[in-house]
Amino acid sequence: MADEIVKKCACCQTCLTARQLVDDLAVKPIGTAFLEEDGPGKHYYFFQHETPDCGTSFVVDVEHFRQFITEPIPEKVLRLGPGCEGRCVNIHDLSDCGQECHFAPFRRFLLKMLAEKKTQIQRVGAP
Repeated sequence: MADEIVKKCACCQTCLTARQLVDDLAVKPIGTAFLEEDGPGKHYYFFQHETPDCGTSFVVDVEHFRQFITEPIPEKVLRLGPGCEGRCVNIHDLSDCGQECHFAPFRRFLLKMLAEKKTQIQRVGAP
């Protein structure tokens, strides 16, 4: 599944697998949020494709990254219900969520992905 194409960039037409989205330093995670037109339960990672010939932003359903989640994924979706911290409705909120919600492990994975890419970029850019 990690080698299955999950996104074709609308700008440069590059086909991307979930593994590439996780590992490629030219694909920068931006955040995570629900998109209302897809109804309840549709949650997306937002990415920026930072290559010289591109620069577009795009979304990918978080469920494509299930294979990378190492913790249990609860079935219950809180989505602004009782106990929800409201983090998943704001793409700019990059803080951790400690709730027992289906999307909390995906948020933690996004934060891990951001931290790992930042570390790798710092290593590459270091003299």
